[in-house]
Amino acid sequence: MDDTVGEQPDVKKNDISQSMEDVIPLEHQLNSRELFEAFKEQLIKDFEKSNFPSGFINDLPADYHCIHEKIVNELLLSETRADSTLMHLVNRIDISEGQLKKHLHLHGNQNHLAIIADLIIKRVLQKVVIRKHYQQNEGPITE
Repeated sequence: MDDTVGEQPDVKKNDISQSMEDVIPLEHQLNSRELFEAFKEQLIKDFEKSNFPSGFINDLPADYHCIHEKIVNELLLSETRADSTLMHLVNRIDISEGQLKKHLHLHGNQNHLAIIADLIIKRVLQKVVIRKHYQQNEGPITE
């Protein structure tokens, strides 16, 4: 099976999240009030569906470093709880095992929870941006 997207043979499916970052900088996305509120709603949904506490999310400021730090702290706390598993959250957010392995290998000198938190932020934001894009482009069907 061909792993390319569309007519561009150089673009791989796994590279789509990277190309989204190139188009719209992460900090700009977080500064959009509408996108940030949708980001928090999606993050709450994903955390709750994975048995992770989500109470900290409503009070998050639109600052990547603060969001990252809070998520790392929650992931750290989750390691001591029996009712939540990190892999369940990662799967719920739709981070592939391949992406996870790749980023853990590329950034092996960083804490694994910091790497996972970064992937969580980027993937949740990507889902929100894609959903918004398709909602904006949906219009009445004309024949």
